[in-house]
Amino acid sequence: MSDLAQVLSLEHEAVWTYGLIGGAVETLREPAQAAFSAHRRQRDRLLAVVDESVPPQGAYAPATVADAAAARLRAQDVEGRIAAAWSAVIGSTTGTSRTDAIDALTTAEAARISWGGSPVAFPGLDG
Repeated sequence: MSDLAQVLSLEHEAVWTYGLIGGAVETLREPAQAAFSAHRRQRDRLLAVVDESVPPQGAYAPATVADAAAARLRAQDVEGRIAAAWSAVIGSTTGTSRTDAIDALTTAEAARISWGGSPVAFPGLDG
């Protein structure tokens, strides 16, 4: 799977995850909706440029979140994996594509922190 196809796969998962969080945890509904919309836009942009067919899964494990704390950890996890995937794209691109990947990594890391994650020295590479 190409680096961009990996990011697309994770964007499918993020859309699903934020729908799950928003539906399960009322206190997180608003930030989950914002994240859902942002990841849906990113997913749709990637669908237009990724040559490989990467369909979404019907569900992603685990398929539930017990409470707000579990939802926040779930969001941090998916954002961290997206940052790591963009890091791989950065290493394999140049020019505008690299700049776009750096912006996307920065966005994913900022989102991970907004869900309660701790800053790391090298986003996408640490932890």
